[in-house]
Amino acid sequence: MNVPTSPPLSRVVGSVLPTPVTDTGAKSERLEALILPSAAGRGVLDGAFAVLDALAHADEGLGLTALARASGLAKTSVHRLAEQLVMLGAVQCVEHRYYVGPRMLRIGRRWQPDPLLRRFAQASVHALAVHSHAMASLRILHEQRLRYICACVPHGHAYVPDPADPESIARTATGRVLYATQPAGDVTLPECWSCREWRDLRESLRDPRATVIDHQDAVAGMCCVSAPVWWPDGACAGAVTVTVHANDLPAGLPSLVSYTAHRIGAALQQVKPK
Repeated sequence: MNVPTSPPLSRVVGSVLPTPVTDTGAKSERLEALILPSAAGRGVLDGAFAVLDALAHADEGLGLTALARASGLAKTSVHRLAEQLVMLGAVQCVEHRYYVGPRMLRIGRRWQPDPLLRRFAQASVHALAVHSHAMASLRILHEQRLRYICACVPHGHAYVPDPADPESIARTATGRVLYATQPAGDVTLPECWSCREWRDLRESLRDPRATVIDHQDAVAGMCCVSAPVWWPDGACAGAVTVTVHANDLPAGLPSLVSYTAHRIGAALQQVKPK
């Protein structure tokens, strides 16, 4: 694990009691009518998201029975909700199996992991891509996946998909920075590096000039250099990374990445504590 340092650079209103009735069916209907509209709406939303969440973990889709079991809802409720979601495009049904629908993809693409961080970092990441003539990004670790805050790819450069599992992520320079800067005990560190290596890396990243370099460790023919960006309270905000298609890093690139990380961190000093 190569962890060099670069030179320092500039920085709840009322309740309604139902009248007793003897007929069970009539009682049920009467109780339903007494439910506050807002509570009923929350129930429907909870059910719809339970269906969507279950489908989000089923690449091969789910039949009605399996979907009811996975969502924890009654089969009749699941069928009603799923069909409504199909009409909205949020779910699709193929050969009696339900899958996440295209509308969720369009909505999901607009999700920003941290809009505030993006606002303060986007210009610096763009400048880094321009000066390095390579792909530059700021990423975070969210639910054991690398997520982009912002990225810039120069014209003619190919986009490289991110690794999907923790072990592969931890072999990249970005992954090493993000795992090593997590508070101790918050995450399980991948075993591709020993406990001692993780400890040494964590200590080295306390140096504000530190960078982590990936000499084709994750992908052949690609080298990366990454540096942590810090919030004013000392927590890691993310990792700035430059990825180059080469057998080695251009001279001065670690310093440029370190400077960009410092520049974003300095901008974050403007964020007022909650």
